[in-house]
Amino acid sequence: MHWIILILGVLILSLSLSNPFYKITIKKIFKINKFTEILLRISFFFISIIIIIFALYIESLD
Repeated sequence: MHWIILILGVLILSLSLSNPFYKITIKKIFKINKFTEILLRISFFFISIIIIIFALYIESLD
């Protein structure tokens, strides 16, 4: 189970860091301005770090 959470965190992290992946997934669906895009990518980054740390914590409990 923790592997699924970890993979989800890595996918969200790649959404925030990889420009081509971001353009394919988010930018094609939503038309947003530059400021909102920057805030969205920063929030994706911090959410993904929290998810990855949580998955590693769950893995350490096993």
